[in-house]
Amino acid sequence: MPGVHIDHVAMCVNDLEKAIDDWRDILNVLTPEIAAHLTRGAGDADGTPMIWATFQNPNPLGVSIQLWAPGSPDTWVHKVLAKRGEFVHHIAFLSDDFGHTIDECRRAGLPLVLDESSNPDTMPWLKWNFIPEEKAHGVLIELATRYDAVDGRWYPRPGNSENTATVAELKAKYYSEHDPWV
Repeated sequence: MPGVHIDHVAMCVNDLEKAIDDWRDILNVLTPEIAAHLTRGAGDADGTPMIWATFQNPNPLGVSIQLWAPGSPDTWVHKVLAKRGEFVHHIAFLSDDFGHTIDECRRAGLPLVLDESSNPDTMPWLKWNFIPEEKAHGVLIELATRYDAVDGRWYPRPGNSENTATVAELKAKYYSEHDPWV
């Protein structure tokens, strides 16, 4: 069974920089260790440019706070923000075997938003899909590939099932079978 955990709660915001400043104020008081680790990103997913910043929990299984905003004017995101204001967009669950997790959701009859999982154009290794708001009572549930945050960037997690070949290649290149940690 794959490892799955709640990774972050994401808010859709009008002004990313203002939201970062406000959340930094909050986190500096409540959990300074999270306030100290900000990861930024940008990308185009399904034709919608996005920018985001994640206050990354240093505990790999801890919950982080993500803020995201439209990356260009006049997207569907602007219409939603104008209609309902800033809001909690999704709760993300990360899996170290994304394909298996998606298959399990389908076998259990859970509805998925996308027929084919998607990803940001800047990180093709990162896959995601969603359980719709109707099933989760008002919030999207994001299902995504587990990643590691290092020096303010997201990287593929070596232990993910999708990376088995890469891990084997690295072990063969850098370690001997006699190393006790292999």
